[in-house]
Amino acid sequence: MRFDMKRLLADAECHDALEPRIGGGALIGGLINWPTTSSGEELQLVASLPAKFLGVEGGAEYVSVFSFYSRDDYFLDRITYHGDPEEMEIIKRGGATQVVFHEKGGEVFGRDVIPARRLIVGDDVAQPYQGSGIGVPPGFLQNENLALDKGLEFSLQLYSGDFPANWTDIFGLSDALGYLFIDGKRSEGLFFAQVT
Repeated sequence: MRFDMKRLLADAECHDALEPRIGGGALIGGLINWPTTSSGEELQLVASLPAKFLGVEGGAEYVSVFSFYSRDDYFLDRITYHGDPEEMEIIKRGGATQVVFHEKGGEVFGRDVIPARRLIVGDDVAQPYQGSGIGVPPGFLQNENLALDKGLEFSLQLYSGDFPANWTDIFGLSDALGYLFIDGKRSEGLFFAQVT
């Protein structure tokens, strides 16, 4: 299901792990180990999204989005993709971002936890749009002819400035956008950041 871009609002603190949200715990307990990079660095849970929220019917119940994050070291080039095949290779080979389709498991938490905020779909937005949003077209996506795996379609974008205090640099800079592409039929996804 594809629809026009609508604003995504990060609502008040969310205590219901079944709601679409940024931060909080991942519903992967008992199913998979906490995702890490290829060198063993723990990834940060960015968002936990019911598959139906993303328009995916059947199969997995949830889509969890993980990304590398460091408070101390520069990491933007590990999660950024602007169309250069070498950038995509860094993301995939290093496991710097991961999109996990899964059933509902127990709620587990990583080393650092972004305060959970429920995502609410708001009004239509005019393009180009730089905030968090769901639907099409993606706002400010640079190089719209990105070389993506066949079947992947744009799903939503998350603006780092919309994250809670002390987490607005979740994608390296406070004005970065994270883009989620998914193929619900194959339970595959890709997440990467861009800066405007």
